[in-house]
Amino acid sequence: MKQLIRPLLAKRALCFIVAVLCHGIFARGARADLVPAPLLKWSEKGPDYAVLVDKSVQKVYLYHKKDPFKPLKIYPCSTGENSGPKTRKNDRKTPEGVYFFVRSYEERELAPIYGVKAFPIDYPNPFDRKVGNGGYGIWFHGTNKPLKPRDTNGCIVLENESIKDLARYIALNDTPAIISAAIRRVPDRVLRSNAAKLEEVIDEWRKAWQSKDIERYMSFYAERFRAQGMDRERWKRYKARLARKYKNIRVTITGLQLFQTNGLTLAQFQQTYRTEVFESRGRKRLYMAKERGRYKIVGEVFEGAEKFLRKAQVPSPKEVLAEIRRLVEGWRAAWETKDLASYISYYAPEFRSGRVALSGWRRYKARLNRKYHIIKIHISDLKVVRQSDRTAVARFRQDYRADTYRDVGIKELYLVRLGRDWKIKREIWRPIAGDQNL
Repeated sequence: MKQLIRPLLAKRALCFIVAVLCHGIFARGARADLVPAPLLKWSEKGPDYAVLVDKSVQKVYLYHKKDPFKPLKIYPCSTGENSGPKTRKNDRKTPEGVYFFVRSYEERELAPIYGVKAFPIDYPNPFDRKVGNGGYGIWFHGTNKPLKPRDTNGCIVLENESIKDLARYIALNDTPAIISAAIRRVPDRVLRSNAAKLEEVIDEWRKAWQSKDIERYMSFYAERFRAQGMDRERWKRYKARLARKYKNIRVTITGLQLFQTNGLTLAQFQQTYRTEVFESRGRKRLYMAKERGRYKIVGEVFEGAEKFLRKAQVPSPKEVLAEIRRLVEGWRAAWETKDLASYISYYAPEFRSGRVALSGWRRYKARLNRKYHIIKIHISDLKVVRQSDRTAVARFRQDYRADTYRDVGIKELYLVRLGRDWKIKREIWRPIAGDQNL
């Protein structure tokens, strides 16, 4: 009897093993074409790596653009102790969206709570500001204590060895950090189809801009759009003025990247803008969200430098005054709304204030933006003195108020013309005797 049972049991065991193996093979085959939904389009000219955070499983996934079907590395992590996307200061939630690593800190620069390495990200980004999401100071960082799930104030915390390993793949202001409540995986063909539709929208936006069809161009912008200190209506007037000013406008886009999560799509690409007078090249980021079923631009950021194609006519004193008034107002509005990227765009690369260069100035202003909830700046008695065709000084009375702080003084902006625009090369502030802080 035993001689009959043993072969039967062996045969059943073999069948079970074969069934399990076959199931695994078929299951892997069924999933082989699935990719993370946030990686909508990943150009060869884009960043080599993308960092994805799945809050639902407390994992950080590192992907390489040559293989979006499976992660290169997986790290355990801890996110905010409260669920949901971050919306306000001290809500102990981790934001959800598409961000970029903007700085790197070594262990010697950090308090022990941050472990051996830290990377701040650009939260709140333009999209967060448009929808009113508050708070600041969201970092990826290490820890010197055992890692526990959902145990942070909002940061993404990894073990020290993990953050050191991840650091090898991060390029500042280039590698995206995509944070999701849960990462969906979808068929590659579906993602490609969705990407093609969005590419068509972006190309139509480009064509409308290039053809100077302002009404059609503005149809791609959300009502809540804001950039460079301008709301949608001011942006429209600004673009209409440029359309009248230049006979020909040519816009080209290369290296398009598309990342998405939490109702937001980020389009990032290299943009070249040409007129008969000059050209500019740089990186453009469009923050897009759906409104009534259509993708709309809610914010945009451009980082680049101008290059003259030929010498332009010297503007009249009246035109110079108007240009500088627009600069001062845009600079004031960006400062007041704490739009740091727009604010810094008004400064020349060689800017200095005392011993502080532009990079230090940016950090100083970012710190004040975090410190104060509300900033108000009132400017009066603006006077402009033109020193040469390419230099001028704007002098005015400045009334600065922030929460319980106030100062009043005379501000002098030393300006230089770079290409077609005026930039701030130096600024000096002197308090007015008798004015005191609140």
